[in-house]
Amino acid sequence: MSLLQPRPDLGDPRPYTFPRHRRLRVGGGEIVALNVPGQKYASIRLVLPNGGAYEAADRRGVTMLTGEALEDGVHGDNSLAPELEQHGADWVCYATWDSFVAGVDAPTTRIGDATRLFAEAVRTPALRDEDVVRRREQVLEGFWLEASRPSRLAMRAIGGQLFSGRYATPLSGAPVALQDVTPDMVRDFHRSTVAAAAGTLVVVGDLDGVDLEEMGRTVFGGAEPARRPAESAPGTAPHDLPRVLLVDRPESVQSAIVLAQRAPSRSAIDLPRADGMSEVLGGMFTSRLNLELRERLGYTYGVGSRFDLRRDSGVFLISTQVDTPTTAPSVTACLEQIRRLQEGGVTAEELEAVRQSNTVGLPVTYSNARSMAHALVEMVVHDLPEDHVDRLRAGFEALTAADLDTAAREYLDPAEMALIVVGDASRLKDPLGEAGFGEVDVRDPENLWN
Repeated sequence: MSLLQPRPDLGDPRPYTFPRHRRLRVGGGEIVALNVPGQKYASIRLVLPNGGAYEAADRRGVTMLTGEALEDGVHGDNSLAPELEQHGADWVCYATWDSFVAGVDAPTTRIGDATRLFAEAVRTPALRDEDVVRRREQVLEGFWLEASRPSRLAMRAIGGQLFSGRYATPLSGAPVALQDVTPDMVRDFHRSTVAAAAGTLVVVGDLDGVDLEEMGRTVFGGAEPARRPAESAPGTAPHDLPRVLLVDRPESVQSAIVLAQRAPSRSAIDLPRADGMSEVLGGMFTSRLNLELRERLGYTYGVGSRFDLRRDSGVFLISTQVDTPTTAPSVTACLEQIRRLQEGGVTAEELEAVRQSNTVGLPVTYSNARSMAHALVEMVVHDLPEDHVDRLRAGFEALTAADLDTAAREYLDPAEMALIVVGDASRLKDPLGEAGFGEVDVRDPENLWN
């Protein structure tokens, strides 16, 4: 008897529907709760509308540094993590341009204890001088450690090529600005922004038997409702586009390349059209850029494109790493693929690949509490409709080739792009200048954000 069984026939994929959540007010805050029966490891996220974009010029990096310092807990000196570990819980805290998010992932059987420790860390941290200074030095050291990777350095240089004001400096504040952030500044930011605002609490997991109102009282305390700071359109960089920023790394055998341009905000962009177009260009392994630069030319191991969207603006970018001699030809090849996409449009096969990649895999994408909580956090931060995940799915299902064709012409404009290259300037300046993309500005990494 054969031990091999015939492979079952595949049926049609069932349409995915994101689980329904509910909202409730508790004191000055709001809870967005998603009950997922059987999901015994819950995700809890407190969302506050104060991201790095709203920092004053003399306090760049204070938001991220405050998030780092909260992990020292109410007793200081890394006291929070060991306490959470006793309950099988993990601390989560991060800052974005638009928000400050803190929380825990914890077993539902210990959710009360984990929430209490999390709330104490958010509302009443020690924030001792020595802890804040130690965290600041760790962030600075981490910044330069990551900047030793050309690809990371190129990404962090995007803001200064497209924006003026706060976006021109990395979210962490970069070395010069962050070094001037003092413990008093951190305590002031925490007192006025984190401790004073109730915010929105996202809770996802098997919530049968969980007292959400009690959880809200624990986290919100007597804090007032959170108020989003006033928004204004970010300024443009004080130079003409297109242009080339060449960050010098003498004797580097490779170059990191980023092509970037400004894009609409998260609320203004048609995301299925924009993301679908980006995937055709560089977002999938079978994308045009990957097939050209990796498979046909052999210039790189991989190349990608994506949107980075914020409340008041956005960025579209293409990124890759190549050998130094192929740097200028790689840039030319990227621009040629943009031109071909805009002039020739997408194929039926590319359209179907975009549809499939954004619909069939959704049950896996949202298979755990953490990923579902992330979707709800995005909804809160960007004021998205309650059914935004389902709307995205429906948008991708309804995409046409014409939708992607018009997106390529609407969202891509090489004349508005900045080219950032990190590599050996002595070997790259002339070839990049001769490529005719724009004026070449050579800079030292140490002086990028002075």
